[in-house]
This record gives sequence, C-alpha cells and structure tokens, in this order.
Amino acid sequence: MTGIIIKVFGRFYTVLYNGSEINSVLRGKIKTDKINYSNPVAVGDTVDFLINNDGLGIIESIKERKNTFTRKDGVRSREDIIACNLDQVIAVQSFRNPKLNLRFVDRIIIRSRRSKIPVLVCINKLDLMKKNESQYIRSYYKGVNIDIIFLSALTGDGVDRLKKKIAKNRSLLIGYSGVGKSSIFNRIYPEVEFRVDDVSESSGKGRHTTTNVQMVRADDGTELIDTPGVREFGLVDIDKSELGSYFDDFKAASEKCRFRPCLHDHEPDCEVKRLVEKKIIHEERYISYLNMLYSISDNRNRQY
Repeated sequence: MTGIIIKVFGRFYTVLYNGSEINSVLRGKIKTDKINYSNPVAVGDTVDFLINNDGLGIIESIKERKNTFTRKDGVRSREDIIACNLDQVIAVQSFRNPKLNLRFVDRIIIRSRRSKIPVLVCINKLDLMKKNESQYIRSYYKGVNIDIIFLSALTGDGVDRLKKKIAKNRSLLIGYSGVGKSSIFNRIYPEVEFRVDDVSESSGKGRHTTTNVQMVRADDGTELIDTPGVREFGLVDIDKSELGSYFDDFKAASEKCRFRPCLHDHEPDCEVKRLVEKKIIHEERYISYLNMLYSISDNRNRQY
C-alpha cells in the first residue's frame, strides 16, 4: 500500500492511507541505509508500507522526493529534514508579541531557495502595526522575488488573500511560537485542528504548543505542515562564496563587481556595497547578509 507521512514522533510515523491514520515504524533496512540525512523519513514523504497482524504499519520504502526543506547546524554532520514534497514555504511573522525578525525570515528564504521551493512571507497582527512599518518591510525586500501578505487573524483583514495562496497546496509553516500560526489557520479552516499558542508575559517569547512536525489536511485538499516553534536555521552547509547568489536583490549588481566571485565584504569596487551606500539596497538587508557570511566563516574556522 502507498500512503503519506503526516506526523513524526520519535521512532514512530503516522501514515495517512485512504483517510485512515496508521501508526507505523521503519523496516530495519531503511534505518541502516547510507543517507545524507539524520532522519530517513519525514513529513510529506510518500511511502510504501504494509500492516502486520497487530495493526502496526511497516514502512518498506520511500518514493523519490521532489524537494526537501532541511536544517543543519555546526554540530551534526547530517542535515535534518523538516518536511518534503512541498509546494511552498510560509514564513510567519508578527508585528508584535513576538516582534518582527526579518533576519530570521532571510534565513528561511535561503533554505528554501537552496531547495528551489517558493517562499511566501505572512506577517500577522496587522491590527498592531505601527505607521510606516509595512513600507519598511517592502523597502527591505525591494528586488526580492517573494510574496508578502499582511493580515490579522483577530480582525480577518488579509486572510482571504492568504487562503487563495495556500488553497490545494502543501505548505510548510515556519515561525516562532506566538506569531499566530494556529489562529490564522483556525480562522481560514475552522475544521482543521491547530493548537493555539500564546506569548509568555514574563519572557515575551512564544510558548511551544507542538513538539513534532505534523501535517493536517483541510476538506478542500489543502495541506498544512506545522513546525514546533523553530527558532534557528543554520547555514553552515552553504559556501560563503555562493551565499550572495541566494539574494535576488544582489544578483544584477554582482555582475558589475570588480572581483568575481565577490563576497561583498572587504573587496574594493563592489557594486553591491555601492548600491547599499546609495540606499538602493536596504542597509539592514545587507547587514543581515554580512551576519550570515560571518557565521558561515566562524563555523568553518571552528571546524578546521
């Protein structure tokens, strides 16, 4: 039989098959196969499986993936697959509680670009937006090929636009706990059971409401994969010489740099730096790039 992995919990996997959810484990040979990932099976995988006499599913094989969204830090030698076979990644942020963090969004964009997955930026709590904040965000991402949606799960403003973007697609939702992922999608799909999270008054940080990645499906076939308040996205597996290629707003300028490849850091006659000085490329966006560049370099230095 063939089904879809909709939840991962330790060594157990939930397979969706003909509307039924089947608790399953991996066949031993899959666990011992040589792979580049720390986890052989992830949410979104299509798998072949059978059911043994006690009703437990046994996953026999994994179908070829069209893409994977992964995470890697400087400690683990292998990448962690968060989800696979995606139509888009949705970076969910909020204007307040917790506050906007576009540098975190930048890292999500790069992880998605690396796997050729479209990105949608969704910023919740529009009702808490201050004057000129939306203009700042659009200026920050000027020249970047992404869609940005401002909305309020509380008032419903902008929610219909998001619904059109996600309808009948498989979307991975990434954002801090407290940004309102659950509230947004409970408003769009009240039949979908998302757990609502909140923000701690003492720390200002979101409380975790899920502990594992899982997929839910709406009645119209829309698939939503939630993540457990992921806070960090390392880029240690990206070479610093290729980092700039993931910045759409740098590409045209990079062709005019004196040195190629150019890191857009210390090199003279760098067109990217010139455009930052002329305020054509947003300065904060450039600082975000430098932070990533230095973190990649620091990790390489620690390794060697």
